[in-house]
Amino acid sequence: MRIGICGAGVGGLATAYGLMSLGYEVDIFERASELRTTGAGFNLWPNAGRAIHGLGLRDQYERISVKLDRYIELDSEGKELFSTDTSNWPQKYGAPAVGLYRPELAKMMVDAVGLENIKFDHDVASVENKGEKAVCHFTNGQSYEADAVIGADGINSKVREQLVGGVNFQPNELYAYRFRSIIKLDDVDIDPAAQTGFYDRGGWFSYIPIGMGKAYWFGSVSGAETFDDFVEFFRGWERTPIPETLDTTKPEALVKSPLQDVNGIPYKWTHGRITIIGDAAHPMIPDMAQGASQTFVDAQVIRDVFTSPKNVEDALKKYEKARREVASSVVKISQKGLFLGPYNVDPIAIRYENEIEPLTKFAQKN
Repeated sequence: MRIGICGAGVGGLATAYGLMSLGYEVDIFERASELRTTGAGFNLWPNAGRAIHGLGLRDQYERISVKLDRYIELDSEGKELFSTDTSNWPQKYGAPAVGLYRPELAKMMVDAVGLENIKFDHDVASVENKGEKAVCHFTNGQSYEADAVIGADGINSKVREQLVGGVNFQPNELYAYRFRSIIKLDDVDIDPAAQTGFYDRGGWFSYIPIGMGKAYWFGSVSGAETFDDFVEFFRGWERTPIPETLDTTKPEALVKSPLQDVNGIPYKWTHGRITIIGDAAHPMIPDMAQGASQTFVDAQVIRDVFTSPKNVEDALKKYEKARREVASSVVKISQKGLFLGPYNVDPIAIRYENEIEPLTKFAQKN
């Protein structure tokens, strides 16, 4: 059986690897001319770790990730607001929360599937079901036919647009942008085994160790449209390491991303022999850091339903049934915002335990 995957991000590659491990012939198509080798950091949670273990990549994952044993939240004066010990999460939830460097995660997945199996310069123009085949047409004039096509082409998915139309995005009402970058871990006075966040009304800033002597910082400020606005907000936080971090961040190393809320997720993911995963299926605001984690769960479920499928369409329907309601719940949870935000939610580590982990038990029952 041949399966085509549109998109060579970590979700597409994880899905490809899972299917390859079952003996399927898998072709991966990527719109870009080459894989991105730059990027910032990731915070992945135990649900992602369990999925990665289930795909058979546990050793590789543990080599590139930093186990987070604590979550610490402080205020603008550097006074502790909250801390929790997460060192027992591997025993409690089957995997730790981790920080890791995005290019290392991408390399891990490319090494797993083989660079030779990725076809670059293939941007999706349209997809269609044609008899007992799924067909993908590309803007370069080529077409591809397979037993199934999986759209892993991200938040602006062409596959999703063809299946159900676009998703209604709207600017986040509190934070318009997220700013982020990478620094040397030695250049900041933080716990090297903890996510350390600083919060106050109107803005927040967080650090995560990601290995290779690096730390990932990211944050948002209400009303900040530019990096100068962002820096100005934190200028008075002199009892924290933030002003020094921002002073030493090089402009070329800065990433600025718009934050957009999603008005619901696509009402249907699977149409015949074509489906969508990851941000194509359930784009979400990053306030719960669940986007990538949910994508890895998608990949594991795709692998599971294709282990001994009755037929392709039945397998894809089972995937959607297992994932759509849970992913929709995570999207809604993410929209509640951050600690000390307007909705008075708990710190992220507590919310993960109380709101995200219970969804795993729900999925297992269904």
